[in-house]
Amino acid sequence: MLTCVCQVAAGCVYPRILQGDALPPDARLRAQKLLSHFDGGSVGSYTETCGSMHVRNTIAKSISLRDGGVPSSPEQLISLLTWMQVMLRLLCQSEGVCAVMIPDPAPHTLTRLLDRMGVVPVTYQLREQSGWSFERAELNRSIQASRGRCFPLAIYISNPGNPTGHVQSRESIQDVIRFAADEQLFLLVDEESVYQDTVFADGSEFVSYKRVLAEMGEPYSDGAQLASLHSLSNGIMGECGFRTGYMELVNVDEAVMLYAEVLLTGDLCPPVIGQITLDVMADPPRPGEPSYSLYTRVRAKTMEFISRNIDSFFFYCNCQFISHNLDFFHRPEFISQFALFYISQLKKFSCKSAFTFHN
Repeated sequence: MLTCVCQVAAGCVYPRILQGDALPPDARLRAQKLLSHFDGGSVGSYTETCGSMHVRNTIAKSISLRDGGVPSSPEQLISLLTWMQVMLRLLCQSEGVCAVMIPDPAPHTLTRLLDRMGVVPVTYQLREQSGWSFERAELNRSIQASRGRCFPLAIYISNPGNPTGHVQSRESIQDVIRFAADEQLFLLVDEESVYQDTVFADGSEFVSYKRVLAEMGEPYSDGAQLASLHSLSNGIMGECGFRTGYMELVNVDEAVMLYAEVLLTGDLCPPVIGQITLDVMADPPRPGEPSYSLYTRVRAKTMEFISRNIDSFFFYCNCQFISHNLDFFHRPEFISQFALFYISQLKKFSCKSAFTFHN
């Protein structure tokens, strides 16, 4: 866990610590500011159903900065981790067999979730030989094959890729957006922000679907509907135990936002400690602040360690190189026994030091 996260969370949970010098001045100020936005100045109180408006404002500013100034509204943000369940309940309101297009390979929990929600998966193949790329012809084949047996309402994309480790190019994202618009599919995009900052391969750059959508102009920028997920589960933050994240909805009617809030009322509000961590993720220590030096040193050391582990592993592995470091999809016949032993030793030292291993 990053020190700055621990310090702010500690100050919020035990405010008495803010009276002394146990925490850096900027961490104390951050904790005091957050507490001022919670009823009674306590993390034990409820926030708004979609999350604290203060935290959502912080996240909105961070998204706009990431996307080169593309506006982001806190009113379109929902703090939650069960985003897929909420979106499926929103989308699957009509009669007939509801379906969602998903990639192959896909996150290992996705098909089980769709089955539990009564949603049919319509798979499309990613092209391994070209870096797990999307192909319009394959998307067309997949949706045509589903005609008559189900009704695809959305397409699920993971970028950066889970479990493949690929990062989509701007051109690839544009192709997927055009396809979704032509077929009137809702874009469900898993853009884990924790993955975004761990892209390290030469020539790879994370670009969000929202930014590409905005830059494409009409009819896509104001017509294609998008839900983008971010969470704290892995990456530099690595705060999976907080079980929190947020979803941004783009080009979604206000009435739909209100209905989404109704769906969330059973949970009353997201975990407050998780919201505090989201606030630090969206607005980490800045240059000139007391915590900045330690934050940058820990971040750089973590990235160096992960990158070195990846390089060492691929020295013994004949397969697609990955563009970010947290997921890796392999075929067993390509993996040497030495590489498997190397990974087993890494996992003994740190569950966050290497990557998630899939086959």
